[in-house]
Amino acid sequence: MISLYSITGGLIVLFFLLASVNGLKKYVESPLVAAIASKHRIFGMLASFTAFIHMGYALSQGQLRPTGALTLLALLSTGTFGMLFATKKKPWMYVAHRIMGPVTMVLIVIHIILNASI
Repeated sequence: MISLYSITGGLIVLFFLLASVNGLKKYVESPLVAAIASKHRIFGMLASFTAFIHMGYALSQGQLRPTGALTLLALLSTGTFGMLFATKKKPWMYVAHRIMGPVTMVLIVIHIILNASI
């Protein structure tokens, strides 16, 4: 049976991956990649918003997991550094945003693997 965990979790991964396409636009000349990359901020915000729904449901069911909490913090850090870079234009914020993206992806994978059997 498909649960709200699976639906919201799948949407988080989808939005996160769509947001990460922005990193490809420098290397791939494709109208599809450019179109997806132009919505980078929207996909990032949707991933964060959906993550809050996912966490809220987990809390309501008494199922909050440490890996999920770490993953949510990493996702929010990625977005925060991206937003700060967009407004402050400090190079270190861009570097932090670019580092936190892959870190967040690794944490997403760990969270999925460790909670797949639960």
